[in-house]
This record gives sequence, C-alpha cells and structure tokens, in this order.
Amino acid sequence: MDDIYARISTECAKLGMTGKQFGELLNLKKSPLTDWKNKKSRPTLEQLMKMCEIFGISADYLLFGIAGNILNATELLLLSGYRKLTKNDREEIMAIINLKLQRTQKASGAKEKSSLSADAENDGIVAV
Repeated sequence: MDDIYARISTECAKLGMTGKQFGELLNLKKSPLTDWKNKKSRPTLEQLMKMCEIFGISADYLLFGIAGNILNATELLLLSGYRKLTKNDREEIMAIINLKLQRTQKASGAKEKSSLSADAENDGIVAV
C-alpha cells in the first residue's frame, strides 16, 4: 500500500475533487488524505470499496497499481456529473439513454435484416 496515497490523490485530481470533498464522500468530517500521506492511518475496507465506486477503478489498481481503470476519463466525467443531479434529472437521463439504446438496436436490426436479405438474394433465395 506504499503508493495508495498517490493513486488516490491522482484519482481525486482527475475528478477535480478537493480533499475535503473526497472526505465528505467517504462520510468523514475532514480530508483523510493528510493522515494517509503521513502514514498516521490507512483507509478502511469500507472506504476502499467506496473509493472504487467513486473513482470507477478496481481495488487491484487502487491497492497495488495493477489492472487499470474500469472506466475511461469520459465515463468518469459522465458518472461524476450524473451523481450531482437530482433524482428526477437522473431518471430523465436514464430515459434518454434507454431511448438511444432502443434506436440503436432497431437500426442495427434493420441493417442486419437488410444484410441478410442481400445475402439471400445473392444465393438465389427470395426473402419473405
């Protein structure tokens, strides 16, 4: 856990988060970063789990520096913004995402059907 402080600090910086804001997300009254940096304390298991959720990273990366991020930078920004929205706004965003997914599925289904029809015609089969 030698470089865990550095990885946590880097992830906070990626999200533009202050130590105090980070502490609040962990339900702490102050930033835990100073104590972790000075090795006065270490994150608890519950805090580690919450950090993985906040940062969108794996515990392997956070603890050992391996396995990389689960989410890319754009996804992290979207997630960070989503978490700041009201419940109603979150529901609206989810409705938009579901609509886009349905459209994508219909479009890819139509392309696939069109492709299958073309293949059938090339094979001398009449598509119904």
